[in-house]
Amino acid sequence: MRRRLFVAGAARFASALLPMLAVAAAVFALSSPSCARAVRSLDPMLDSWRGVGRSLSVYEPSRMEVVDAVIGLLALGPRDTLVDIGSGDGRFVVAAARAGAEAVGIERQEPLVARSRDNARMAGVGSRARFVHADAMTLPSVVSRATVVTVFLTPEGFEVLVPWMESVLEPGTRVVSHTWPVPGWRPLRAVLVAGADGRTWPVYLYRFPAADAYVRGVHGGT
Repeated sequence: MRRRLFVAGAARFASALLPMLAVAAAVFALSSPSCARAVRSLDPMLDSWRGVGRSLSVYEPSRMEVVDAVIGLLALGPRDTLVDIGSGDGRFVVAAARAGAEAVGIERQEPLVARSRDNARMAGVGSRARFVHADAMTLPSVVSRATVVTVFLTPEGFEVLVPWMESVLEPGTRVVSHTWPVPGWRPLRAVLVAGADGRTWPVYLYRFPAADAYVRGVHGGT
């Protein structure tokens, strides 16, 4: 009888202790360099949901059909400098460099910057593609030198970025946005890009200054 009571008590103690041991093991594991690196590798995905500083968009890699359509729409050449705001894994920058342009990607998430540099090296365009780990709004001189600016932002992100872009862009700068139009701007062209899976994505091309009184009124601006 005593033995059965002892076994039952030991089992209850073990069941209460195991969760605490699991938590302690997890904390210890995360403190090790290898596990910390594994957790940091998830940062781009986690940051896209929790936000990093003044992050203006959710990280979602653009489909290559969209990248190809944008590069074709722009007809880039060696006299162009493309700046991609929120450049992600660098696919727009790499494609622009392949087309002969100088290209700069500005990205807040450091792991994505490292991945972009690797992608540019593998594509053989490392000399024409540059990536900066920063908030684009701290680099007005870089953005103002662009002949082309590409953005992939949510409407909420545009609320912050549009007034800033209007203060730094040079007249004649082309701006391309896909999925969402730039509120308060009238596009030169709007095209619908079709993917092999049947999905479609709108792409909008603007030439700055693109603000239009009628469009401003539609979007509720002044």
